[in-house]
Amino acid sequence: MRKLSAFALLALAVAALTLPALAPSARAQPYRVYLICVGEAGDSWINKEAFASFLSSNLKSIGISHEVVRKIDDWEKLVDQAPENAVVVNCHGEVVPIPTKYGSNFTAFYRDLARNVREKGWVLVFPIGLTTWLIGNEKTVGYTTGVGGPSFSAFISAMGLPPSDPWCDQSAQISDLGKRVAAVLGLSANVPDTVSTPRALAVNGSSPLWYFYKVPESAKTWGGAPYYSMAAWKVGKGLVVWGGLSGGEEVRKAAITAAAVAYILDPTVAQRTPPPPPLITPQQAYTYAIIGMIAAAIAVLALVIVRGRAPKTQAG
Repeated sequence: MRKLSAFALLALAVAALTLPALAPSARAQPYRVYLICVGEAGDSWINKEAFASFLSSNLKSIGISHEVVRKIDDWEKLVDQAPENAVVVNCHGEVVPIPTKYGSNFTAFYRDLARNVREKGWVLVFPIGLTTWLIGNEKTVGYTTGVGGPSFSAFISAMGLPPSDPWCDQSAQISDLGKRVAAVLGLSANVPDTVSTPRALAVNGSSPLWYFYKVPESAKTWGGAPYYSMAAWKVGKGLVVWGGLSGGEEVRKAAITAAAVAYILDPTVAQRTPPPPPLITPQQAYTYAIIGMIAAAIAVLALVIVRGRAPKTQAG
């Protein structure tokens, strides 16, 4: 039993060395974060459940509280009640779940969304593909319904953005800001330096407030306007954060999105010093724990065998 107790102490020591490097600093959260992943609407270019799950795990790991909106009626209630300072992340890829009361009238829906952004400080985060190219609500328009260019144009117009182009089909390179935020949050392993951004956004005459990825201007521009990915445009009191990332690789796309959400909540994260690497990585801690358990089991077994073979003392 002494050997097992010593091993337990060793495991606790390993955890003490590892966990401080992983734990986020505690800070007040000025926004409420909502992940939209409703059952009544489909997805495109992404698996909504996998993306929402990975994103939720990343947000928890960096200390960001959030709510996953699972029902279309709750999404409608959120749009109607419009709490101030909401960060709304669409987990459906190119599909936008449209609340039941709008039927197929996406123009009216985008108008109300835009009002929430302008007046209530909402931040809309659209990480994957050409969001608004499809809408979904199995109660009204169908699980996944293509609405195409008119829907995108209606969205851009509602937000008051200048003419914009999402047809990029290029890869983008990470900015110094994106690289630093990922490093500070411990997300660098899943935030690549180069990422496919086929629907990155170019906005004529309007540069983003900040961006995590940019397509090299030597590769492609739209009438001289460069393409950006995971970039924020100011709309009234709020923001529209456009990703245009390619589909798949939910683990990486979730890490990129988590980094963007963290920066939205607290821009000072970019000014912090990235933490030093832990003395023992989680993978090493796991390996050492397995080795320790095996060693302890062998020691106990050897002790039992030795005691079993020891000659017994004759009485008298």
